[in-house]
Amino acid sequence: MTLSPANLVLSIVLAVLVALLTVAAFRGYLSPDFLLGFANTFSC
Repeated sequence: MTLSPANLVLSIVLAVLVALLTVAAFRGYLSPDFLLGFANTFSC
């Protein structure tokens, strides 16, 4: 399967966006504020 340059650039941009979103999600989930808020939802 041969990709045109436009399709190649689009797939690279999409892959980078997905990678950034995944990293941001993991950093958000592992932050102390999120963990404290998550624990508080069960204690209330």
